[in-house]
Amino acid sequence: MAKDFDRTPVTEQDIIAEFPLSTTQTRCWFLNEMKPGNPSLNVAVRWEVRGDLQAANLERAFQNVVDRHEILRTRFVEVDGTPMQQVVEHVPFRLGLVDIRAVPADQQAAKIEEIAHEFAARPFDLGQPGLLRATLIRLSADRALLTYVFHQSVFDGFSIRVLGHEIGTAAQAYEEGRQPDLPDLPLQYGDFALWQKEYLASGVLEEESAYWLKTLDGMTYFEIEPDRPRPAVRGTGVSKLAASMDDGFGDRLHAAAQAAGVSTFAYGTGIFSACLHRMSEAQDILFGTQIAGRLDSDLDTLIGVFINNLVLRFEAKPDSTIADHTARAGKVVQGALSHQSMPFNALVERMNPARDPSRTPLISINFNLQNVFMESKDYGGFALVSSPSHAPGAIYDLSLAVMGRPTGWQMVLEYSNELFDTETAQAILELAQGAFETAFASPQAKLSELPLPKHLAERRQGDRRAIAALEQALTAIPMVREAAVVRTADAFFGFVVPGDTGTVPLEDLPGRIMDTLATNPDAQGLTGISLLGGFPRTSTGAVNRTLLRVPSRATEVVRTATARPEVLTALQADWKDILGLTDVTADAHFFDLGGHSVLVLRQLSRIRDRWDVALDVTQVYENPTLGDLARLISAKLDARGGTATEDAPTDDWQIMRLGKTGEGQPLVVVNNAATGLVLSTIGSHKRKVTCVREYESGRKLDLTERPFTEIAADYAKIVRRAQPEGPYLLYGNCVHGNLALEAARHLQADGAEIAGVVMKDVWEMSYVEDLERSPSAKWREKIHALRNRLRAVRNGELSLAAFLGSYRIVRATGVLRLASALGLVDRVRQTDLEADQERYIAFVTRMRDSYRAAPVDFPVLHIVTNASPRGDWFSPSIGWERVVAGDKLKTVHLDRVQVLRDRRIGVEGMAAEIEAFLGETQAGA
Repeated sequence: MAKDFDRTPVTEQDIIAEFPLSTTQTRCWFLNEMKPGNPSLNVAVRWEVRGDLQAANLERAFQNVVDRHEILRTRFVEVDGTPMQQVVEHVPFRLGLVDIRAVPADQQAAKIEEIAHEFAARPFDLGQPGLLRATLIRLSADRALLTYVFHQSVFDGFSIRVLGHEIGTAAQAYEEGRQPDLPDLPLQYGDFALWQKEYLASGVLEEESAYWLKTLDGMTYFEIEPDRPRPAVRGTGVSKLAASMDDGFGDRLHAAAQAAGVSTFAYGTGIFSACLHRMSEAQDILFGTQIAGRLDSDLDTLIGVFINNLVLRFEAKPDSTIADHTARAGKVVQGALSHQSMPFNALVERMNPARDPSRTPLISINFNLQNVFMESKDYGGFALVSSPSHAPGAIYDLSLAVMGRPTGWQMVLEYSNELFDTETAQAILELAQGAFETAFASPQAKLSELPLPKHLAERRQGDRRAIAALEQALTAIPMVREAAVVRTADAFFGFVVPGDTGTVPLEDLPGRIMDTLATNPDAQGLTGISLLGGFPRTSTGAVNRTLLRVPSRATEVVRTATARPEVLTALQADWKDILGLTDVTADAHFFDLGGHSVLVLRQLSRIRDRWDVALDVTQVYENPTLGDLARLISAKLDARGGTATEDAPTDDWQIMRLGKTGEGQPLVVVNNAATGLVLSTIGSHKRKVTCVREYESGRKLDLTERPFTEIAADYAKIVRRAQPEGPYLLYGNCVHGNLALEAARHLQADGAEIAGVVMKDVWEMSYVEDLERSPSAKWREKIHALRNRLRAVRNGELSLAAFLGSYRIVRATGVLRLASALGLVDRVRQTDLEADQERYIAFVTRMRDSYRAAPVDFPVLHIVTNASPRGDWFSPSIGWERVVAGDKLKTVHLDRVQVLRDRRIGVEGMAAEIEAFLGETQAGA
């Protein structure tokens, strides 16, 4: 085979950039330092090439990719004792060629395996740039196998898709005699490494650590007992077994996950954890998995290593049903995904487990369930098709992958052949297959009923012999009347019913027993003793070992803390049910109690069904207390003499009267009724508050593209209808703040007096345009936004579906569309807003993005919260200094201002700032 790169010494003149290592690269660096050339860090992939593709053009395509991606021209070196990555200007690529067309067809598969395994096992020198190699194996005139290997420091699973697209596109262009036309990359991997370093330095690790330390508190290292003694230093020898699933496996998997109310991945983790429980009898199950880690669209087109390891911890009880266990697995996965920013190596540092060169830290077993990354595709005269590959080395003791391929679903088990026999690995694969089949057919079956292959049952006999010996040793002690021993993750634990202890206090008995057994060779695996007054029994009188709980190191305590009378009573019952309350008074406020727009619709449906009274959302916002709503319904019933006739609202639906009385300056809120409603109830001056809007759930949306100024002019007309005369005080947050400002400009141009515009966290778009030209500022803003979204998920302020849907890379996989089709989520969403509201805001935002505000000479109060970035890279008012006259702009920084479904945060502070702002503007008038 030819050399993949021409290796010439790298000089200082060759190096064009230097970056810190990302967290995953740092882990790869240390693993390589511990075992230089570690083959388990090699990523081996195979593609089948069908059709006519010249090797020279394939080589040119690889060179094109190497030229585009700096990470493929990177080497890793120590600089002043710190590992760094250095980018070299040019690295020439060479494609290896092997022709086995002369080998008989029935022998080609074996020859391919021999070539591919030798090729993948060759070590990389991280000090040399170009950590990839590829070889084309010719099988026939129109068929070949492309096998390539990357070091994990520069490549991950999702990179396979990027590489496939770029190689196919470039090779097709060269075959057709033209230059490839691939778009410029928005950034390089080194930019991501810099961004990640700043992101982790921003304090996010402290927030993530709290979750993981709590979740993993008291964990014991979970592993499956190997067939052979574990060596002092673990090797990398690996073997693989695979099983093809039946044609209907994918459909049955999706249906079962839908029935369980979880994603297919979470369902798979539930089944796999049940398998590990079944074969080990352990109830505290831990294993690892990987996430893509590409949480920004700019990373979608990059080759590089972005993955992060997550530790998943499950409680598995033998008497739990599969349905219950998989439902709990969904919560485990959701929690892990919500806290995925914690780098695995940082978690290891925080957990600080005892280091053992024979084991990987924290996890010994890995699991994945996914569709293959490579998208098989035709490129003119040839096609690239995903083909099964192998792992060059074992990272974990066991790794199970359930993979969806174009040819069907496959289950692949990779295992350390230094620890496990093939017979054991085959039995584990059979256990997993049988568990999925049992779960599909009988979701109410118990975990203890999962079929256990004979070989695994016989392996457990060794445990039974050890348990019998321990129990015999315990009952031989005179002070012990009865004894039972159970298996823990890595040893045994004893339970004792005391006999006659004489003068020995009960609290001293466990220690006395352990001392007595210290020299007994049959008792060396016993880690502790608990005393019981008696054992739980089965119906046959045998000790029920499943109810014997090994005490954990720490126990977590979880504490949970004048209308028609018939109308008022019925509404009280509704609110208790809808809001989940036990008591509701007449002055209770629907939205203060946690009500939101979806629950409003539920209440309106009940009102319509019970009294045949049709109200709209606006009327609930305008009458938010129980008494007010009861009086409104009573008035409508009185007006028609109590008869059941349709009474449709006739008010202007675009105007919501949230606060109807008050002598203070009236406030008009653009689109955000929830905030307006709160502002109508607080503040030192009671004022009328009105919300104006152009959309309502259930009404046809007008999404005709038009200039942003025209949309704002429409809002100005609604404001005039709501409040015919000025002066006007308008409020809007985010894009609605842009609308409020521009609507005020229209009102001013029409001769109206503007008392002021209040905005919250509103970006000035020409300022945003300038930020886009600054990579440093752009990435700092992305860091800030990601932290805010993660914090919102953790605090329950943003759903996981909305968090994932906000990233194009997740939407592109189709996972959310599938979840929507299966009923696991109501729709593919990017926010937690109602569908029409989300569509409308997306439309207005798109129109706003091409709008540039003209100078403003009326008073503007800009409330900037922690939702917006601050610091040297950003202006205090995020751009409005260049639009609003200096003496007219007041910028105030508050920590948080938010109105949520179940609480409000910082609104009182904002109301006080509005009062102060009005006082200042009126004093200066």
